[in-house]
Amino acid sequence: MGYIILALVLVGLVTLAVSYFKEDRVKQMESQLEENSIAMMQELYKVKKKIRVLEEEVMIGDRDNFKG
Repeated sequence: MGYIILALVLVGLVTLAVSYFKEDRVKQMESQLEENSIAMMQELYKVKKKIRVLEEEVMIGDRDNFKG
């Protein structure tokens, strides 16, 4: 009976050690998601900036058309 308990404890400790050193896929996925979110926000910022410039150019063009 003692050997069975000892074997179970050893198996539990080995399993715990393996799970500790095993690469955590959830953290890896969170990291990828965070990187993708940052990249998407940067692209969205660039698009909004370009739209703002285009809107300003259109407004300047409209003002020139009314003067002429």
